[in-house]
Amino acid sequence: MSPKVPKIVATVALGYALALLPVLSAADETKPASPTDVGDQKPTDWSKYSYVAEAVGEIVKADGNRLVLRITWFETEQQKNQGGNNNNRNRNRRPNLSGKNNNRNYRNPYANNMNRPRFVTKEEHHDYDLEFVPESLVRNKHAPIKTDEKGVRVNLNQAELNEARSPAGAPWYAATPADLVPGAIVQVILIRDHKIPIDKVKEDDLRVKYAIILGHDKNPPKEDPPKGKAKTKK
Repeated sequence: MSPKVPKIVATVALGYALALLPVLSAADETKPASPTDVGDQKPTDWSKYSYVAEAVGEIVKADGNRLVLRITWFETEQQKNQGGNNNNRNRNRRPNLSGKNNNRNYRNPYANNMNRPRFVTKEEHHDYDLEFVPESLVRNKHAPIKTDEKGVRVNLNQAELNEARSPAGAPWYAATPADLVPGAIVQVILIRDHKIPIDKVKEDDLRVKYAIILGHDKNPPKEDPPKGKAKTKK
């Protein structure tokens, strides 16, 4: 065999390899990403906190540090009479959100019969100022909407779904504090620092773990006027 033949074969092979490089690169670009390649898949560490309670209400206002949640409570005849001689004093007291006092008699428009108990005498709302922790997550019960160039809704691909569901272990789909607009109906999961015993928890100790957007009220709530004597015109 002539010594030139291996050189010719090697040259031809190298030429084919160089010609195929753009094709292989394009194939790599179009290859679907694996779940571990999309989004932040590392689970959030909640070991510093413990569960307290949950409630459903409407966003009055929110920012990146806190939210104001308006909860409508159902007051029953039994609750009304629990105070005995102190009935008048206890009637308008704001319900505590901690687990031991949260009797779940709050209005939830997405629950059967709006979570309404029997023998309701009246409804009253209270606003709760709740802080986030660095680990807090805003979630949406509904997947993000994607449209094509004509504005027609299309399905998300698997990579997009993986990204929307990150981080691993979080419920539903990712959202941001900017989505907590007035009138957003949210389910708030409340936590406390695990160093605080449950029987020592105060309202100021409650923090938001998840704020899960369930839907929106067409008539957003307005902030209550400051408490105090109303000024009258002379």
